[in-house]
Amino acid sequence: MKHLLLRLSELDAHAGDELRVISFFDVLLQNGTDLDRLLLEAARLAECPVGVSVPGLGVHRRVSAGGGALDGPADPGAKRHELVNGGEVWIERRGQAYPIDAMLLERFAIACAAVLGRREPAPAFGDPALVELVLGTAVDEAGRSRALKLLGLRPDRPVQVFAVAGDASGLGGRVARLGQVYGVIVSGPPWPDAHASTSSAVGVSPRVPPASAARAWHMARTALRFAGPGELWGRVVHWDRLGGFALLAEHLPYEAIGASPDVAALERLAQGANGDSVLATLDVFAASDSIRQTASRLYIHRSSVAARLARAESELGFPVQPAEGRARLALALTLRRLGEHPSTAEAPRGA
Repeated sequence: MKHLLLRLSELDAHAGDELRVISFFDVLLQNGTDLDRLLLEAARLAECPVGVSVPGLGVHRRVSAGGGALDGPADPGAKRHELVNGGEVWIERRGQAYPIDAMLLERFAIACAAVLGRREPAPAFGDPALVELVLGTAVDEAGRSRALKLLGLRPDRPVQVFAVAGDASGLGGRVARLGQVYGVIVSGPPWPDAHASTSSAVGVSPRVPPASAARAWHMARTALRFAGPGELWGRVVHWDRLGGFALLAEHLPYEAIGASPDVAALERLAQGANGDSVLATLDVFAASDSIRQTASRLYIHRSSVAARLARAESELGFPVQPAEGRARLALALTLRRLGEHPSTAEAPRGA
């Protein structure tokens, strides 16, 4: 294995040293090297970072001169060589090039192509099956880590999971249709609500370690049950803002919601004349500070708001303006929303 003790700075661009570089990679291949070992030895030979990227196989690796893994893309000044089976390799030498860099790149590319040629193509970036795998519970941590890598996400960075009813475009991340809704996984900074489509309802999990992605999917689906038109909850609902309301969604039986007298009264109002307007007024009032503010948000006169509230109080059987009445109204509206969406998403297989 003396061939593996080469250092490129000791070589010159003549036939003898070129043959030594060729033999260096040949010995590695003859000994059945894997990609990680190949990158390690190539980096030691080059005395600078090296890398390989083959998107079709879900491969992106960078290694320092000392053999440690590096994050991120290649240095902009890196010297590159295309692979015959797609992708590229590179060396990231700063300063003056070594006389035999070109030969190194060529043989490194040939060796990488040979090693990668033994591998089966990985699923394409964003493959819905991979998203389903990450969000399920049937896979172990190693399998989830591999799936995240194949999705182009780093398994050591927190992820955030969305459950989306409606248009999931514009959210970024990796998307899969799971039952009646879309599951979306993103990594990086916290996600801004403004990215959501105005026609969609979105449940948002907290940022969690990738190992907790299945739990995050459950949180997102729970939050989605609260999301929809209106101001009380809005179209984008974050699980970590639900507080005790999450317990209602997770533990209150659907039959109990239907048996609530307050929810039944809201249903009667909805079925009556101008029911949509009355319920919209109740929703805004529950999220506002006063009749004046409610009128301003609805662009109607205060007398119209007062009349609708009076009609609602007659059906509900309690005054809605006192603090306890407003709290009871908000709870009734929330229960009605949960009753409308008893099961808005399916769990991935194994979840």
